[in-house]
Amino acid sequence: MHSELDTDFKDYLERTGNEPVYVILGVQGSGTNFLGRILKRFFGFSLLRDRSMVFNAAARLGHAPTRHAIDREIRRFLARAFPSMIRRKTGRVLGDYTAFPGIAAELRPELVGDGASFARLIYAYRAYCLGTSRMAIKSDDLWETIGAIDDVLPNRRTILITRDFRDNLVSVSDKSFGPIDPVRAAGYVKRRFGAYAAEFRRAGQNGYHVKFETLVTTPLQFLEGFSEHFQLAPTVDLEAAVQGLGIRPAKTQKWRRLSSRQLAWCEGILQRELMEFGYVPESEAPVVPGKSALLAATARDISWRVPQKIRRFFDRIRQ
Repeated sequence: MHSELDTDFKDYLERTGNEPVYVILGVQGSGTNFLGRILKRFFGFSLLRDRSMVFNAAARLGHAPTRHAIDREIRRFLARAFPSMIRRKTGRVLGDYTAFPGIAAELRPELVGDGASFARLIYAYRAYCLGTSRMAIKSDDLWETIGAIDDVLPNRRTILITRDFRDNLVSVSDKSFGPIDPVRAAGYVKRRFGAYAAEFRRAGQNGYHVKFETLVTTPLQFLEGFSEHFQLAPTVDLEAAVQGLGIRPAKTQKWRRLSSRQLAWCEGILQRELMEFGYVPESEAPVVPGKSALLAATARDISWRVPQKIRRFFDRIRQ
């Protein structure tokens, strides 16, 4: 929680007005959650993981929202920040980890002139409650509306995390929400990563790339590089704190469980991404699967995902 010296949120908002928001970009299964925990632990960042709800609301508001639109987005945010039991079981909510005590008194229509100020107020309040001026957001779903990022976050820094794209697709296929067939998972990773890679290239010196493999093998290399690049002092002794990080190097090269044909197809689909970001293909001849192979992969995936969706529905109801 914030200190006694920071009881006036309005003063805090003014004092931190020039602080950028750090945006973690990465596909599901690439290590975005792990990176977020590292930023919190070693650099004192606040971190909002809201599945792009605040960002999307700000994008809808745009440059010149009506009072009605502002009121609507405030009501929608508060309903998700403080959800009823029914909404918690069946709807999209922010979750207890966001803990926004008192924000209803601060999120007033007269303080929201546009989408950017709406997002800024919420992100800043989250940091205020945690006693920090360093703000970060993380959402694997941001690719859908990332075209609005200049309007929503004009003052930002970009952190792109990549995981060996073959491991990334295996991770996706193991989750409860996405494609299960490896070929379909490769396409899923490629489509979403494309939006993030384009934004990272635009960021220039305001962007930073980290590999998941670096985080789980030589985390100190990332911590020192990140600190130097953005001129951010860590809030803990890096070498001492790394010892208690609990890294798991075995999280790499899970793609070796793929058959040789699956691997060749997946590397064919993701060949550009592998080469651009420093991952060497294993197959002698990576090849994009033909139409019949893609149709077969789609059919398999559909049949596997029906029970997946049923399990997700009942899991949500039981929460």
